[in-house]
Amino acid sequence: MAGDRRRQLVDTGIELVMRQRFQDVLASVDTRSLTEAAGVTTGSFFHHFANRGQFADAVAGRFEEVWRAAVDAFVAEIDAVTTEEDLDVRALVRRGDRESIESQEVQGYLFHLLWLTRDRPVSEDTGDTGAEVLQRSHRYLFESVVPAYRRMVAAMGREMMPPFDEHDLAVTMSALVDGIQMCQQVDPALVRDGLFADLVASTFVALTRPRGERAEGVDLASLEARLVPSSLRRRSTGERETWRQIADAAAPLFDDRAVSDVKVADIADAAGVSTSTVYHQFGRVSAVAACGWVQHLPELEAIATRPITAEEGPIVRMEQVLSRFVELGIEHRGALEGLMIEVLHSARREGEDEIATRLLATVSLPELLIPHIRELRTRGWLRRRVGSHALARAALQIVAMRTLATPHDPVERIIDDTFGLVLEGALTGGAGR
Repeated sequence: MAGDRRRQLVDTGIELVMRQRFQDVLASVDTRSLTEAAGVTTGSFFHHFANRGQFADAVAGRFEEVWRAAVDAFVAEIDAVTTEEDLDVRALVRRGDRESIESQEVQGYLFHLLWLTRDRPVSEDTGDTGAEVLQRSHRYLFESVVPAYRRMVAAMGREMMPPFDEHDLAVTMSALVDGIQMCQQVDPALVRDGLFADLVASTFVALTRPRGERAEGVDLASLEARLVPSSLRRRSTGERETWRQIADAAAPLFDDRAVSDVKVADIADAAGVSTSTVYHQFGRVSAVAACGWVQHLPELEAIATRPITAEEGPIVRMEQVLSRFVELGIEHRGALEGLMIEVLHSARREGEDEIATRLLATVSLPELLIPHIRELRTRGWLRRRVGSHALARAALQIVAMRTLATPHDPVERIIDDTFGLVLEGALTGGAGR
């Protein structure tokens, strides 16, 4: 019971602190101590401030002034960014420097005091609450920063990745600033130099993507660098060239032949390597066949990332991606068959098949649909329990199996009969095409 009473007193004390006005929180700084520290007389203080309430209002006003100056400087840095390389050394990155974070200590302290008294008037002389002061500050921040982010994203040839927009980017960056700043003030040793810079660059890249017209310029070398697993990228340059050599040379073998009709010796002869080299790089024929999809990914990615017009929408764009996927599957039947064999390998071994896992990470076709499925979720068109990745994988796998089973059916029928059925089962009643 003694412990409960002690906890009750502590909780009550916290509640009383939270009920205080901003002016009352500043009451611990008495007028005499303030004037002595400033080197002025008490009369000088009351010449500028009729009472302590006016002083509290001035402190809150100074917070807004400093906040706006920091926002203006930040926007100027953002507007200096014109390339992705600039992002690593200018603009946002400078916000992560240790000196910059430390210089915001006063601003951060006042922010938390105002947040603590957010439901109370700042003083008896004003109707503003702490929350209203903070709301004005945040409104100025986002009204200034969001257009600057929009200009920066456009200047860098990128666009926001649905369902995110520039406002989401501003909120995320603001949260990073506040979080890193708090950790820095609590224990400087917690925050390594450059941490915020790394987080900013990673977050920006994660929430944006190249504009649709830029996606057509993606070549196989850059695609491989992004998609091929790190275990393969760590190999020597010669080994990477061998991987490419085998994949490129073998692709025509699977245009009109089933996977079972192609032997490792056929692949080795086409690539001019030994059979042991083929086994070392791929492990089995189906993996070589499936890797033929790497050369088609840039084209599919270009379709998936084209800006959506008012006449289209996420569903139409997914149909366009899958229609081309079916056309390529009909033209390169062995590659599609190899891809599905690797999917089955992965499922049968519950992800323990290293070859299949590595290959499916490389040929990441479901990722082309994910942004559009997330857009459906953002619009409230997707049933809550439907997983984005599960839906993307199911759509591709069922369309692929239908293509293999009835390759002579029109593409439109394959899409409508299979993908349409899967998607319509996942949509809510209010969704439209």
